[in-house]
Amino acid sequence: MTSRGTADAGALSVECALAGRAGYEDACGACRRLRDVLLPHSPGLLLERRCGCGCHRRAGESDR
Repeated sequence: MTSRGTADAGALSVECALAGRAGYEDACGACRRLRDVLLPHSPGLLLERRCGCGCHRRAGESDR
């Protein structure tokens, strides 16, 4: 894993996974999975989970 964080590769967006390769370090800036997307009118069901990349963590959020 790179310095981007300790999240498993399955939790990363395509852009952030690509950013782990040499020459593509800036690809993480193109990631759009910055927050969880909930299914409308549902009690907490997710359509898409936020990217697990270390760059996108909220202030004060720790590794789990």
